[in-house]
Amino acid sequence: MRRTRLFLAAGAALILLFSSGCSEKLSRQTGLTDADLLARGQKQAERKNYGAASEAFQVLLERFPTSPLAARAQFGLASSRMANREEIEAEVAFDDFLRLYPADPKIPDALLMKGDLLARQVLSPGRDQGKTRAAIKAYTLFLEREKDSPRALAASGKIRELRNRLALHEANVVKHYLARKLYDSAEARARWAVAAYPDVPAAPALLAMLAQALEKQGKRDEAETVRKTLADKYPEHGGKKR
Repeated sequence: MRRTRLFLAAGAALILLFSSGCSEKLSRQTGLTDADLLARGQKQAERKNYGAASEAFQVLLERFPTSPLAARAQFGLASSRMANREEIEAEVAFDDFLRLYPADPKIPDALLMKGDLLARQVLSPGRDQGKTRAAIKAYTLFLEREKDSPRALAASGKIRELRNRLALHEANVVKHYLARKLYDSAEARARWAVAAYPDVPAAPALLAMLAQALEKQGKRDEAETVRKTLADKYPEHGGKKR
């Protein structure tokens, strides 16, 4: 019985020692090569252990910044942080990849993923649209590199959705001016928005508000011209006075 207890105690100690070694942070482990760290990061990412994957890629970049594997680690770091919903850290990692490895074949993937990352952070119309504009820029840069791929059509669709969000934002601003009887400001903002976003679903609403702003200033002929444009381009909206 005593021998059994001693054996069990020794076994427990060994298990504790082994688990402690396994859980030790990679940053404290020596003897790991850049290939070891990349393989660990990729394996953890495949298992969806994105925090552990990010740690492996980060350690590789810190220990071997000039390694031929550094670009793959940087892309893996950005991808893992994005998958782990670490929005700010992922954006920084993508920016570093795009800046440090401009000739890497993964650049189109990074631009598309950065666009997706930013697109999921956009705020509703009426609030700051910085992420919306940044997402459009990322998708546009992607299209410059990959014009005819199957992914290009999806990216173009996302750009249109985001541009419509910006148009809706402008419509909120114009509506704000109209409600406060700042008709000249409403006219100027609506004219700009109509010119900037002529091909999105929110365009008819912007034209209608432009006509309203003109009408309120006594510019009836100009208002009628805008309504005619509205009726011709968007018959379903009728171009009627509001």
